[in-house]
Amino acid sequence: MTGQNDRKPPRLSRRQILKGGAVVCATSLVLAGGAILGGKLASDGPSDPVTAVQPGQDPSLEALAGAAVSGGPGKDGIPSIDKPRFIPASKAGFLDDDDPVFGLEYQGEVRAYPQLVLVWHEIVNDTVGGEPLAVTYCPLTGTVIAFSAPPGVQDLTFGTTGKLVNSNLLMYDRQTGSEWPQLLGQAVSGPLKGTKLDTVPLVWTTWKQWRTAHPDTKVLSTDTGALRSYGSDPYGSYDSYPDRGGYYAKGRPIFPVLATSDRLADKDVVIGVRVGKERLAIDKDLVRTHRTVRAEVGGTRVEARWDDRLGTVHVVQKTSEGWEPADFLDSMWFAWYAFYPGGQVRT
Repeated sequence: MTGQNDRKPPRLSRRQILKGGAVVCATSLVLAGGAILGGKLASDGPSDPVTAVQPGQDPSLEALAGAAVSGGPGKDGIPSIDKPRFIPASKAGFLDDDDPVFGLEYQGEVRAYPQLVLVWHEIVNDTVGGEPLAVTYCPLTGTVIAFSAPPGVQDLTFGTTGKLVNSNLLMYDRQTGSEWPQLLGQAVSGPLKGTKLDTVPLVWTTWKQWRTAHPDTKVLSTDTGALRSYGSDPYGSYDSYPDRGGYYAKGRPIFPVLATSDRLADKDVVIGVRVGKERLAIDKDLVRTHRTVRAEVGGTRVEARWDDRLGTVHVVQKTSEGWEPADFLDSMWFAWYAFYPGGQVRT
C-alpha cells in the first residue's frame, strides 16, 4: 500500500532546513550557503590523523578501530530501515527525473533506493530474492554498497554506531555487536573482527534513467515509519546529477582521516575496484571520456565500462568462465585513499 509520504513533498530551501535544525549522518549539520558540521566549516581542513599509519600502507584493523570518532548522534540515532516498503515506479511521485537513485539488480529482482530517503537512514535491512541484504549509504563519503553475510556466518542485520572512521559510516551488526566501516566491509572489532562481508554492487543513476531502463522496478517508499524531511538534503544537492552542490561538491573532509593525497580533489568521484588483496581507483571522468578503461589488478584483468543508458560505470573482471561483475563502488577520492593508500590509481 502506498503511504501518504509517497506523494511529492515540498522541496525545502536551505533556509528552511536551517530552521528545522536537521541532525543527520552522525553530525549536527546545517547548510545555508556554506556547510557547518559538528561546529566546523566544510571549507576547513581535516583534523590531524588520529592514528599513525605507515606511508603507502593500508591501515591495519587495529588502526581503523582506534581511529573511530563520534559524529554526534548516538547509537541508532540515525535509524536504519528494518521493514522497507516498496512501491511500483508509477506510484513514486515523490521523485523528480534528476533525483539520484541507487539501482540494484539481484536474484532476479530490480529495485531502486532513492538517495533522498537513504540520506536520512543510511542502512536498509532488506530481503531480496529470499536472501537478507543490507543496502548502505554514507553521505559523507558518497559510498553505497549492499552487503550479505559470507558463507559460514549467521545472517546479519546492521545499525549505525554514531561513530565514523575516515569520515565513513561505522556500522554494527545486531547479532554480535561487531563494528564495520561501511567502505571497508570488514569488521574491525568484536567477535567477527577480520570477517569480510560479501558485496553486491549498486549503481548511481537518476530516477529517469533507471525507470526508463527498468520500467518494472520497485522503489523504496518514503513510508518508513520515521518522520523525516524526504525531498530535502541537509548536505546539499545532486540537482542535475552528476552536478553537485553544498558538501558534496567541494571542500575537505570534516572528520579525521588516516591518510590524505592531493592527486585528485577530495570530493572527486573514483570507481574503487577490489580484487583479492589488491585495490584500484579509477577516476570516473576517465571512464566517461574513454568509454572503457582496462587494467590488471592482482593478476586479474578488469574493465570499467561506461553505460550511456544509466550514465554510470560497471566494472567486470575476467574469470575462467568469462566476464563477471567485479567488487566495485563509487567513492569520494579522499575516503577511498584513506582506507587504501597502498592501492593503484588511474587518472
